[in-house]
Amino acid sequence: MTRPIILDLTPDAQGMAALFAAVQVPDHVRPVLVLFSGGASRVEGAIRQARDLLHQYGMTDVGVHAGCPGALVPAGVPGPAPQGEDGLGAQHLVQAIRACPPDSVTICCSGPLTTLALALIQAPDIRTHLHGVIVSGGALLSPGDATTVAERNMAADPEAAATVLAMGVPVTLIPLDCTARLNADAVWMEQLAPMGAMPASVAGRVHALLAAARTGGARGSGVDISLRASAPLLALLSPGIFSGHLAHVDVECHGTFTRGMTVARHLGHAGVQPNALVLERMSVEAGRGVLRELLLAGSDGGMGGSA
Repeated sequence: MTRPIILDLTPDAQGMAALFAAVQVPDHVRPVLVLFSGGASRVEGAIRQARDLLHQYGMTDVGVHAGCPGALVPAGVPGPAPQGEDGLGAQHLVQAIRACPPDSVTICCSGPLTTLALALIQAPDIRTHLHGVIVSGGALLSPGDATTVAERNMAADPEAAATVLAMGVPVTLIPLDCTARLNADAVWMEQLAPMGAMPASVAGRVHALLAAARTGGARGSGVDISLRASAPLLALLSPGIFSGHLAHVDVECHGTFTRGMTVARHLGHAGVQPNALVLERMSVEAGRGVLRELLLAGSDGGMGGSA
């Protein structure tokens, strides 16, 4: 069975690599919608690149759109009513989910959960169509990467994350604890060299994006880049390389110094019910191996060949 998936990606090289990997296994998953959330200029560029990639693979029916550009509740604005700066991304998401059969579609999120949260608020009925939501986000025992205690996707929109976790949808959470070492190092990039053999191909362009990001691009950081954007896809395709447990996950929305912090309460205490499967460990080498093979599968001169 080919599972329909929706990719809610970051508008960067890692997000593009996740999309490229996802189209290599049509017998297992097939994207039905791609969303990018972030700064307008980066999102516009990512949308163009994604549409070109999907066109090369004959998947012109797959919608590619911008997600919500801002948080449900803008920082510093009191009151519980979620606003959202732009509901169009959520509308596209609702339409794509409703077009899928009940209990069929999996959403892979590698950025903030704003668009999904707004979609669930606007159309609670879409919950019956979801087979699962796999989220790259949160930090439980490891330090955060936005603040000492908060991971950036949760910190960007804590209210959205709390909303999704409270909606009763099947959530799999992949925190920093699990993916901290899932990076593109020099050895892994060298193994991807065949992707760059044809620079004009889709594979060649994705390889160039990864190489530029790793060497720092305009920022000049020169450090290995995280591959967390592909973690939800890896968890869907290769669940055996992960281990985890059911827990009740809360997201701090009010703390001055702890906003965006994720806390997992283990089951067994009175009244504590699970709302997520938390993946606490993964075989990093196995994960990088799976992703490497998926990316190299697109560099064989097939449908992803020269434009």
